[in-house]
Amino acid sequence: MTTGGFDPGQGQQPFGGQQYGQPHYNGAGQQHGQQFGAPPQFDSAQQFGTQPFAQPDFGFDPSRPGELLPRLGARVIDGLIVGIPMAVVSTVLALVLGNFVGSVLGAILTAAAAVGYFVFLETTRGQTLGKQILGLRVEGPNGGLPTQQQSLTRNGFYVLSALGGFPLLGFLFGLLGVVAAIVIGVTINGSPTKQGKHDELAGGTRVVQG
Repeated sequence: MTTGGFDPGQGQQPFGGQQYGQPHYNGAGQQHGQQFGAPPQFDSAQQFGTQPFAQPDFGFDPSRPGELLPRLGARVIDGLIVGIPMAVVSTVLALVLGNFVGSVLGAILTAAAAVGYFVFLETTRGQTLGKQILGLRVEGPNGGLPTQQQSLTRNGFYVLSALGGFPLLGFLFGLLGVVAAIVIGVTINGSPTKQGKHDELAGGTRVVQG
């Protein structure tokens, strides 16, 4: 029955249909197939709040061990950086304090400067200036920077070379330094990971290219 020709069911939208005057969402701003009022959906490949932080890339690949010749070149550069100033200091000490006392003190200071140079830069930067120039870096046995003890162990043979200027016993120290350098070079060249005897004694330090 109707009143005045008005049918209350006429023009009524079916339940769930779009009402007149309501905005129509065609998927813009919402994912395809998402119902209005439903919780937002996220790509399964990237869950909300679980996106990993990007890992820093320092440009060094531990799978690329440092070869013998670049490492030798880096040692030569570092030797000049330390050796030239210390040669001047030793000469001045010999002139001021006398040849014997000046030579002893100069040899001790040279050994301390050489070891200190390597230990400080390897434990704080991972590379000396020579290694930086030739794209090399020293790593600890488990990656990262070597400890002071590890760096001191792998560079301790420099004491023998530096004490070559020591009076009377200088020749013996110098000879031992040459033997140590040869052993290190041979073991680096024969190792598949290019780890020398000094790396082995230091617990497994390694030099990598980057």
